[in-house]
Amino acid sequence: MNSAGLFEAHLFHSRHHPADAVHDQILTQQLTALKQVLAQRLPIAEYIAAAGYLSAAFKELEHPVLAVEPTPPVISPLEAPLKELADAYLAHLLAGKRTEAINLLRKEAKDGIDVRLLYEHVFMPVQWEVGSRWHKGEISVAQEHYCTAATELAMAMLHPYLQKTPSNGFSFVATTVSGDLHSMPVRMVSDFLELDGWTPYFLGANTPTDGIWKAVVGFKADLLVIGASMAHHVGILRQLISAKNNTIGANNVRVMVGGEPFNADPTLWRSIGADAYAPNARVAVEAARTLMQKK
Repeated sequence: MNSAGLFEAHLFHSRHHPADAVHDQILTQQLTALKQVLAQRLPIAEYIAAAGYLSAAFKELEHPVLAVEPTPPVISPLEAPLKELADAYLAHLLAGKRTEAINLLRKEAKDGIDVRLLYEHVFMPVQWEVGSRWHKGEISVAQEHYCTAATELAMAMLHPYLQKTPSNGFSFVATTVSGDLHSMPVRMVSDFLELDGWTPYFLGANTPTDGIWKAVVGFKADLLVIGASMAHHVGILRQLISAKNNTIGANNVRVMVGGEPFNADPTLWRSIGADAYAPNARVAVEAARTLMQKK
């Protein structure tokens, strides 16, 4: 990917799980072995690029790891207007009380709250907290899966409460690439776009490249929304975008991407040939509108 940002993000996560001097020593040994192998295997120009990233990593590993807690995503200047609701929702999930958790949100929806606020100020911070606790070993992978599955169900049950606007005449296909099983962020973007008047074709996760373009052409979509949850998915996404030129009927389709790799390197979307990047669902709506205005 020729992206220092991706490698820095990978090193940061590697150093913090666990964060201690012994783990840093192991990482240094692994990177040293990697550098030796790459020196033998890569063409000189590619090795020079890789060696630069590795040298920066060695320098970083010379300094003690900082016990810095990552900050949750900030959604608005008001920080967390639904924090009490989000805390109660999370507490029910961690206690295995899925029905009680979902009923909290259904009551809010019935009372007329904008469902997008539940997405932004309950689902997003709660999923971030669940992932953080799993990374720190405070909850098991089974608990993380339970919470995620419950939130996906909650999103489906709140879907009828989305206050849709009249059709804007545009349609989109949304999914993740083959091997990427994390579809919730793309699902959120899909629901926000549908609320904005778009016709949605949400394919879920883990869709093969040829299947994605067949769906885009078959549905006569104007936009492809694609997410990547981890750095190793970006290469597949780049191949997907490159395949557009060889797909009959897809030349005028715009591609918008998002996910952690693009948050780590905000210029990455351009290098893989995408037309836009969005860090969250609200920005995705604005970016999609802009793409259609240009189109």
